[in-house]
Amino acid sequence: MIDPASGSATNPHSAADAFDSQGHRTVAIVGGGFCGTALAIRLLQHAGDAPLRIVVIEPRADLGAGVAYSARDYPYPLNVAAGQMSLDAANPGDFLEFACGIGIHAEAVDYLPRQVYGEYLRARLAAAQATAPRAEFVHVQARAPRLQRSAARTWELWLDDGRTIRADDVVLALGNPPPAPLPGQGVVRGNGALVDDPWTLDHPGDRQLHSVLLVGSGLTMIDAALRLAALRPRVRHIHVLSRHGRLPEPQAIGGLPARRVDVRAALATSRHSARALVRAVRAAARRTVETGGDWREVVTAVRGQLPTLWRELPIPVKERLLRHARSLWDVHRHRVPVGPLNAVRMLERVGVLEVHAGRIMDLNPAEGSVEVIWRPRGAARSRAWLVDRVVNCTGPDTRVAANGDPFVRSLLANGWIRADALNLGVDVSPAGLAVGRAGEPVDGLYCLGPWLRARDWEASAVGELREHAAALARELATRAQAATA
Repeated sequence: MIDPASGSATNPHSAADAFDSQGHRTVAIVGGGFCGTALAIRLLQHAGDAPLRIVVIEPRADLGAGVAYSARDYPYPLNVAAGQMSLDAANPGDFLEFACGIGIHAEAVDYLPRQVYGEYLRARLAAAQATAPRAEFVHVQARAPRLQRSAARTWELWLDDGRTIRADDVVLALGNPPPAPLPGQGVVRGNGALVDDPWTLDHPGDRQLHSVLLVGSGLTMIDAALRLAALRPRVRHIHVLSRHGRLPEPQAIGGLPARRVDVRAALATSRHSARALVRAVRAAARRTVETGGDWREVVTAVRGQLPTLWRELPIPVKERLLRHARSLWDVHRHRVPVGPLNAVRMLERVGVLEVHAGRIMDLNPAEGSVEVIWRPRGAARSRAWLVDRVVNCTGPDTRVAANGDPFVRSLLANGWIRADALNLGVDVSPAGLAVGRAGEPVDGLYCLGPWLRARDWEASAVGELREHAAALARELATRAQAATA
């Protein structure tokens, strides 16, 4: 029960239902995917002599899996080479060493199955637990629908199994939200032809699929298209529809050269204008290619500068970049291994797959199928398809106000978080603290993972997320050591 005037709450659970910290400073991590697990590992490594208790709240049995690295019937490959996927950037061969240790013969440029990465995270978590003398680690397999402050100014997380966790610090590592609903989605939801979760294509049912529409043309679409192509009996036709009809660019074959491109000066002098920034990046890419380099080197260099640049850009410049350059950036930044991309291009060449630029206007049920009303980009008139399945591959809906997760809705209702100005997620402070309804950072409530997108823009790949986890672990370990000094 919430008191709207004070924001306080009366806990309906008894004290016996609460986790006893036994003198430990407690860090509760809500979410046990990559970010939550990476943070737990780093915290265990940094804990030292501090009596630290780490509680990860994750309903899945396996930590580190999340949506991205769960075991599936189809061997979805990672989109980043093994040599760039280690938890510790200072030890780039760590993931590859793990893979070789379990009998996978691979090189740094290979793209391994995603579920192997989940196994790697769990192995490193077990190793970190074994070497942390005074730290305690607990995985609570439950959901946390509500977060409240206690009278003692600590946090209380109420779980859906009736228990309560009391914590000194809480980290929101919730991962990516689901995609936004498609126009007309509510009307066709009941007939089984709409697929909200592309990963459920592992279990397509008994009915043969003659035609399928994949909405979105990014990395998720690549995975979904290849999964559909592997089904038997074969899917006869796959439509791909996105606003611009752009597929991801390929990763470099054999990796990028060792040299580094410096774009700091070009970005600094262009930050006054979205158009100037785009021109500066294109010019740097052109010069690099003309001198025998690879345009991907420029993208990597820009990635390294983006967090600092993004924080300094005025809101109007950010808005124009998102409106006019986001699609171009996404296809060059979020690249796909050459093998899967070539397989999709082969499906195009043989007429199984078609890529269209346009948007859905409406969806109508049609006896187990879906009538798709769509408008090609630049056209005045709409067209129609009849398909057996519509698969939503549009990517996460970052508008926090549209998030249907009860926990997120509770955070919003109680003022612990608020949407950022550009609807990229939630508002966060430079230190990664959630900014509440009143516009002030909320002490002891941290964000990790995609919810840092509003602050840094780049907050979706291992290269950035592992650094975010390491920095936050140092901060939390320092707080724990100071509290027990």
